[in-house]
Formats: sequence, C-alpha cells, structure tokens
Amino acid sequence: MASALRHSERLNGKIGLVISGLNQASLDFWRHPRIAELYPELLFNIHCVIRASVPLMETARRAALDLAVSDAVAAQVAAYLERHIPEEMHHDEWLLDDLRVLGKDPAEVLKRVPPVAAAALVGSQYYWTLHAHPVAIMGYLAVLEGNPPSAPFLEEVIATTGLPREAFRTYLKHALLDPHHGAELNAALDAMPLTEQHSALLGVNAFQTVGALQAMFRELAGQPAAQAAGVR
Repeated sequence: MASALRHSERLNGKIGLVISGLNQASLDFWRHPRIAELYPELLFNIHCVIRASVPLMETARRAALDLAVSDAVAAQVAAYLERHIPEEMHHDEWLLDDLRVLGKDPAEVLKRVPPVAAAALVGSQYYWTLHAHPVAIMGYLAVLEGNPPSAPFLEEVIATTGLPREAFRTYLKHALLDPHHGAELNAALDAMPLTEQHSALLGVNAFQTVGALQAMFRELAGQPAAQAAGVR
C-alpha cells in the first residue's frame, strides 16, 4: 500500500492544480513590451502586500497562542511564526530602496492609496485567521514563497529592461531565500496533526491567494478585467 501523502505534499498538490494560471500571468507581465515602465508599479503593488506581512503574522501568532493550550495545531502555528517573523522583517524597506533606485520618493510611495487587489489579498488573511483558524496563514505563505522567479530569469529581465540591477535587489534576494523558507514551511506543516478540516482550509486559502495574485499581475499588464478573473 502506498504511504499517505504528507501534509505539505497535499497542499502543494492543490496549489499545483491552479498555479499555471498565475505562472502565465506572471510571465506575461515580465515579458510585457513595456516592462521597464511597468516594473515600478509592480514594486509598489508588492510593497503594499509585503508591508503587511509582519503585522499579519503577528496577528496570526497571537490568535494561535490564544488557542494553543487546547489546540496542538495552533500551538505549532504559533511556534513556526515565532521563528519565521524575524526572517520577514524589513523586506518592505528593501522594496522602498529598490523604488528609490528608480527615482521614486519613498515618502510619496507611502502616501499612495494601496490598490484594492493588495487590500483584498491581505485583508482576507485576517478573516481566515481570526474567524476560521490561524493555520490558514500557512496556505497563504505557501503560495507567496513557493514559486519565486529564479535568479537567471531575473538576470534576463534586468538585461532586457536596462534598469539598474540594484532595483531588483528584493527579487534577487527572494530568489535565494524563498526556497529555504518554503522548505521550512513544508517541514512545519508535516509536523502538525492536521485534520481534514485544516487541510481543506489550507487549500481554500491557497486557491484564493493564487487567484488574487494572478488578477494582480493581469491588472498590472493592462489585461481586461474579465481575463484577469479567469473568464475566457
């Protein structure tokens, strides 16, 4: 009899069912003929998401700790986040530095109204965390850290755009960091006594995260709203 799938394998298998749409939307953006012009707007959108990462994880950690005495999964989520939060600190500042290289004033960037897509993506995590279970955030993080552009691909983009290499510092760093973070997340998931309900929640949140990121890339590339939503 074949052995049962590990929790990380189940989650990543679910993500694999829908990731092609996100990969294509991302590739369409990176291959856009106006990529040099559009790249600063991508950094702004990603900054709006990343600036919320640490506060979101801190909220999830507190919610998990509130349940930890009687909930082994919540206890392990809290422990994972305690380890992971320091690894994600100041990444929003990296993005502001990248934007500064491109001539953008960080103070002006911070004054801009965040895009609806970013607010919806991050805001939904508070709902899943506070009104379902804190383990939901693991599905979100699995998508965000699961498939970064590779360093060789980014070098191609830099050469194509002619933009300063320093403006890609955040992406280049994540090309190195995210595989390690993904492995840590998978190990943490595999150690948790997840139920079918937990697994379902992880999958639903991962699907939502993939869809939201896909829509963000489509919108940045100027594709029609119906296409961004997956309508053909």
